[in-house]
Amino acid sequence: MAQEEYQIPIFLINGQLDSGKTRFITETIEMGQFEQAQKKLLIVCEEGEEEYDEKLLKDNGVDMVVLEKEEFTADKLNELDKQYDPWIVIVEYNGMWEPSLILETAKPRGWEIYQSITVMDASAFANQWANMKSIMAETVKYADMVVFNRCQAGMELGTFRRSMKALNSALQIIFEDKNGDMMSIAEQLPYDINADIIEVEDSDYGIWYMDVSERPEVYKDKTVRFKGQVLKNKYFKDKNFVPGRKVMTCCVDDTQFIGYISFYDNIQKLENRQWVMVTARIKYEFQMAYKKKGPVLYVSGVIPAEAPADEMVYF
Repeated sequence: MAQEEYQIPIFLINGQLDSGKTRFITETIEMGQFEQAQKKLLIVCEEGEEEYDEKLLKDNGVDMVVLEKEEFTADKLNELDKQYDPWIVIVEYNGMWEPSLILETAKPRGWEIYQSITVMDASAFANQWANMKSIMAETVKYADMVVFNRCQAGMELGTFRRSMKALNSALQIIFEDKNGDMMSIAEQLPYDINADIIEVEDSDYGIWYMDVSERPEVYKDKTVRFKGQVLKNKYFKDKNFVPGRKVMTCCVDDTQFIGYISFYDNIQKLENRQWVMVTARIKYEFQMAYKKKGPVLYVSGVIPAEAPADEMVYF
C-alpha cells in the first residue's frame, strides 16, 4: 500500500538585516495565522537587533533553531525534521545568502516552499537599492509578496513599486506605515489619476506603465498624455505603432523597450525612433502580441518632442 502524501509548508521570509523580518514573523504568529498547526519549526538564519519572545513562541507551539550558512544542508534539515516533526516550517532567511541555497537544497519528505515573502525597510530602501541592487533583486525574483514597512508620506512609493514589479510582475506588493497599517494606492501615484487628462512626467513613465496593466478597472476609458519613442515594424498593422521607453532593471543586460500597442490614423507621418508626446484613450482588448487582453491606446494626438533628459527608465 502506497504511503499517503502530505505537505509540510515552508513560509520563507527574506530581506536584509534589520528589515523587519523578526517583527513580521512575530506579528503573524500573534495574529494566529499558524494556529491550526500544532507543531511549528522556526529556522532563523540571521539574528538582528530584535529578538523573539520565548514565551510567545512556547505559547504558540513554535520551536526555534538558529542555523549558520554552512549548517543549511539536506542532512541538517532531515535531522530537524526527525527531531521536531513540524507541521509547518517558518524560515527567517539571510538576505545576503543566495536564494538558490534554500531553493535547491534537498528537503525532507513533504517539505515544500508554500509562500515566499520579502520584507523591505522603506526608509532604507533607496540607499540599499543603489548599493546592493543585484543582491536585493535576487530576494524578489522568486518571491510571492514584498512588504515595505516604515513607509512615510513623501516617500517615492510608486518608484519602489515599479522597481519590484520590473523584476517580478506577479508580485503582490504591500506598503505599511510605521504603525503597520496599510497605505492607500492613491498615496503611491505621482500623478492625478482622476484628472481629465492623466499627465505622466518623463520620470514617472514606468510607474504608469506598470499600474495601467495591473489595475485595468481604474484606467479604462481614461485619457493619458506621455512622452515616448516611436516603434514601428513590418509585423504591425497599418495603423499600429508602439510609443514607449527603454527600461533597465538591474544592469545594462536587462535593457528592454516597453510600451503598449497603439492605434493612430496618421502613422505614416511618424518616423521610427522619433520622440513624440502622445495623447490617447486607454482601452482593454485582446491582442495577439499580448496573447490575452491588455492595454491598448487609441491615439488622438501626436506632437514631436525633445528626448527626455535621461532616455532610460530605471526600475
